[in-house]
Amino acid sequence: MPEATEYHQQGFNCCESTLLGLCDHLGKTCHFFPRLATGFGGGLGHTGDVCGAITGSIMALGLEFGRDQGNDKKTRDDLYLLVEHFINDVKKELGAIDCIDLIGVPMNTEEGLNEYRKNNMHLKCREFIKTISQIAKEYLDQNRH
Repeated sequence: MPEATEYHQQGFNCCESTLLGLCDHLGKTCHFFPRLATGFGGGLGHTGDVCGAITGSIMALGLEFGRDQGNDKKTRDDLYLLVEHFINDVKKELGAIDCIDLIGVPMNTEEGLNEYRKNNMHLKCREFIKTISQIAKEYLDQNRH
């Protein structure tokens, strides 16, 4: 079962990698998973907002604990609380949740992207993927249905 970091080595972005790795952990597969996650890379489409590894993790938490019916407010509220705790744990561990704050360069500028590539900053991202995935796995395992 590949880890999220192995997907990242294959060329998937942070969100795709994390979602795929966590879905493997859950035993869930769907050929749409990477497509759903593609636009979240680089902090929501390279805007530097919330790290893709975090959004991929939240997608996996939703797959495991989300609701199927719009009127199921308890499941929704339980997941909101779980996500809040997850994000707080990530902030505590990494000090930030936004891509720009974590990697330090804007991904939506030519200069930032060049610096990212020149300095092999994908390796820094891979460490964030590893850490965030591990935190998400703890939530998935502790709260499993």
